[in-house]
Amino acid sequence: MFTASAEVVILIAVVTMALCLFVGYHSFKWFFSYEITDKNITVRLFRTIPIYRIPFEKIVKMRVAPIYEVMLVPGVHLFTRPFAKNVVIEQKNRWFIFAFLTPENPDAFISEIQKRMRTQT
Repeated sequence: MFTASAEVVILIAVVTMALCLFVGYHSFKWFFSYEITDKNITVRLFRTIPIYRIPFEKIVKMRVAPIYEVMLVPGVHLFTRPFAKNVVIEQKNRWFIFAFLTPENPDAFISEIQKRMRTQT
């Protein structure tokens, strides 16, 4: 039914799509990074340009949530790992009260923020 050249073309197409999916999935880590300072959480583009800050005094509540709970919630979605658990940060006096981050270890990320918030007060 297929000739040898058609099978090669299909194989090349499938390998190309798999490679694009792999690169696309892992490229989020190259775009965004998170830095916890003494006064805020900074999201950086390409690990150098600060594009979003969450001051500690604006944080009301933090929790870990799966992607299906936060996918359709309006807010600032800054993912480094798609389909991973999210740190949901509820803020006060902001246009978007929710910020969604995906650090490597969400529980350790939240505990580090809470530790820095306690030392700040």
